[in-house]
This record gives sequence, structure tokens and C-alpha cells, in this order.
Amino acid sequence: MVKICSDSCCDLTAEQLKENNIAMIPLFVTLGEDDYLDGVSIQPEDIYDYVKKTKQLPKTAARSTEDFKEFFEELLADGSEVVYTGIGSQLSSTFDNARRAKEEMGNDRLFVVDSKSLSTGIGLLVLYAAGLAKEGKSGSEIAKAMEEQSDFNQASFVVDKLDYLHKGGRCSGLARFGANLLKIKPRLELVEGKIENTGKYMGQFKVVLKKYVDDMLAKCPNPKKDICFVTHTKTDADIVESVIEYVKSKNIFDCVVETTAGATITCHCGENTLGVLFLLERE
Repeated sequence: MVKICSDSCCDLTAEQLKENNIAMIPLFVTLGEDDYLDGVSIQPEDIYDYVKKTKQLPKTAARSTEDFKEFFEELLADGSEVVYTGIGSQLSSTFDNARRAKEEMGNDRLFVVDSKSLSTGIGLLVLYAAGLAKEGKSGSEIAKAMEEQSDFNQASFVVDKLDYLHKGGRCSGLARFGANLLKIKPRLELVEGKIENTGKYMGQFKVVLKKYVDDMLAKCPNPKKDICFVTHTKTDADIVESVIEYVKSKNIFDCVVETTAGATITCHCGENTLGVLFLLERE
């Protein structure tokens, strides 16, 4: 048996985790002096309340090597093989800690794969791995396939306002002022495992999102057709539904699934961040 596992940044729904027998280790979110577990003891709404009250951003933190050893040992206890992927190595120390845990454990039934992604970009790889496990592939076969697929993964988001990015030191006050005044919406994209600003849109959020969808489908003309995620932080339901229906109208994907980003992503992006994410056919 092969068990697939991830961290809470994968932003899969509780139903998807249960249906695919995916284990998850929650990441830390720190509010002031207090630590919480993403999706367990803290939810996105708690982040918004905290920022509104304190004008400060929470902090996020990886799980320790010892935490990962305990997590992996429990999954390995029944003799299963275990394949893990979580937030990308260039975005967090989480992957390094998981890899170090594997090295210290010296267990050849454990495989640790760098997703080079975040949010449902990770989730797509996790579901891909779960599908391979159901097909009876071995842990090593699944890990190898995931490593190859990680380079063919379209993960991007459009951010409505730069307030959280500004508070987190990721854009200057002048840039934030100008972007908000001109209604500029940056497109953030995972490129070789790093978050890059690959474009910008001007206008109302609801309007620019359709242009964003068109751009990403044109940029990535060879998507895997089984599933596409529309993943967002706190966003008006009508806007989310309009994007979902627009993606469906393209008649490309078998399934278009809405997910809400967890506390880890919310800490860095704030409200009204929305992405359309899908895997690509390998060349």
C-alpha cells in the first residue's frame, strides 16, 4: 500500500482529503505570541479579524524535522510506503525539514518530493499521486512521476489589492498606493518554484479575471483535462461563480472545482485573491 500525504498549504477540501485517503500535517500560523495550526485551530476569518484589529500580519512557520519524523513514522508503522509533497522548497523551509526527516529516519519506504508550488498547485500533484496509488503504482514510481509532473503545473493568482503584500514587505508603499489608485491587479505565477510577477491588469476585479483566464489558457495550451481548480481567498460569491462558469464555458476541463485557500495563503495575500490552476500534459 502507498499512502500519499501533504501539508495544509495544499488547500484541498476536506472531502477530497477523505475520498483520496490523503494525510495532512498542518503548518503553523502565529498571531502575536500565540501559535496555531492551519485549518485546525485557526481559519482564514481569524486572520482577517486579527489584521483588522492589530493592523499587523500574522506569521507563518514550517513544521520542524522532529514533527515530520513523528508524522511519517505513524504513516509508515503498518508497513506502507509513504509519498509526501507540500509547499515548494523555494517558498518555505518546510520541504527541507521533511527531507531532513527522511534522511535521519533512513527509511527506504519514504519518498519526499518537491512540489515547486503552493496552494492547489500542490493539491493537483497530490491528487495526481493519489490516482497513481489507486492504479497500484509503487512509491518510487509515484515519486518519480510527481517529480516529472512538477515542471508542468500552472499555478497563478490575481491579487485585487496589495495591502497584505505591502504589510508583509512584498511591495513598497508607493507601489501599493499607485496600484490601488489605478486599480492595477498583479498576476503572481509560480515560475521554476518561485513566485514571479508575470503580468498586471487594470480595472474592476470581476472584469480582469476573465482576461486572466484567457491569458493563462493561451499561455498553457496543453492542459490536463481532468480537473481545474478555482482557488480563492475571501471573495464575493458572485465573482467566484462567474469565473467558474467562464472556465466551464471553455469546454476544456472535465471538472472545475472551487476551493478556498487556507490560513497560510491568506496570511500573505489577504482577501480577493483568485487563481485558476491546472496541470499540463508533459512534453
